[in-house]
Amino acid sequence: MILLIPVFAIGQEKEYKSKEQEQYYKRLNYKSFKPLSKKEILNFKNTYSDFEDISNYTPYSDSLYLTPYQDSIYAIMFNPANRDSMIIPEPKFIGKIEKGQILKLEKKGQIEAFIYVSSEFENRYFGESGIWVALSINNGITWEYLYTGIVQKQPLFLKWYSKVPLIKSETELQIETCLLRQKTAFSHPVPGPTYEIVKDGLLLTLDLKMLRKDTDNDGLTDIVEEKFYTNINNKDTDSDGISDNLDLNPRLSLVRTEKSVIFESALNGETNMYDTTGLTISSKITPQINYVTDTTETVLIVTDNPDIQSIQPKSTRVIILTEKEYKKSKGKFENKLNDMSISPLFKVDDEIDTYIFTRSFNTWGEEYLVKKTENGWKIVIISSWIS
Repeated sequence: MILLIPVFAIGQEKEYKSKEQEQYYKRLNYKSFKPLSKKEILNFKNTYSDFEDISNYTPYSDSLYLTPYQDSIYAIMFNPANRDSMIIPEPKFIGKIEKGQILKLEKKGQIEAFIYVSSEFENRYFGESGIWVALSINNGITWEYLYTGIVQKQPLFLKWYSKVPLIKSETELQIETCLLRQKTAFSHPVPGPTYEIVKDGLLLTLDLKMLRKDTDNDGLTDIVEEKFYTNINNKDTDSDGISDNLDLNPRLSLVRTEKSVIFESALNGETNMYDTTGLTISSKITPQINYVTDTTETVLIVTDNPDIQSIQPKSTRVIILTEKEYKKSKGKFENKLNDMSISPLFKVDDEIDTYIFTRSFNTWGEEYLVKKTENGWKIVIISSWIS
């Protein structure tokens, strides 16, 4: 759950109040950040990779921020000779990955491999980046990209500046690492969290066969399925006939309610925040089934509301958990997906068939007014905010 502070809003001529909404938010319990103990950090295990103690290692340094690839970009941007012309270097890529994301790269014969960071499966505003592996066995002509399930500094910190060779064999990569303890919470936009080192001198081994493992052959590795809370032994977790790797709502296949279209409209961005007349949608229209693509964004929605659980998105993959499932699965470390919070419909006081609800995503949010008409649901954005 994310509590956002409004810094601007689209004004509304009338204020809509709801006792239901007030009661709903009173029940929410926002827990403050509490650092883990050093013992909890030392007990950290990773299911898909191994790390071991080594005696000859590069000490952890919290003063090293930029990789050589990031350094080269900033050197151009902040070169005094380029300051007046505001030269911004063109992004350079290896495979499909921008060089600034790369932590460590190595070539060995036909094999080229690098470890990079990406927020594709992480909360980009309130967490660290995920660790990925890129591998080419034909001199960089084609690439394979594998998610490791590791999140930088949660609690492993991968030392891109170490001297240990990255390529251990055709099936294994290695990199020095250490265990860090997060001392302060994430906040937006500043300050960032602070960390302290708990244990140094570790070598992380990444088994590429383990990273590729796809037990049910659905196109999602077991590591990704664990992140998505889908079933690694069933290629169609919700039994709706759509394979998990293509399903935009892979965990749940519920009968859509007449109110599902309201939340689909918000999720799909069909209502324009500057359109004061709103959008009218009929609940009788069956939406077209859409599928995951290479550019699909994945978000986590925690809700017990069947109107939201049964939505059919157009382009966003939604991983929907019940409140009980979320509490049970929530780990000790910050490694969750991007959070999207969608509230239930709240009846507006002293109005007939009129409701309000909110949707927030990371640092912004919107409030909607919904009214039932003869032609369907009329939906209008009445305020929005960003922090």
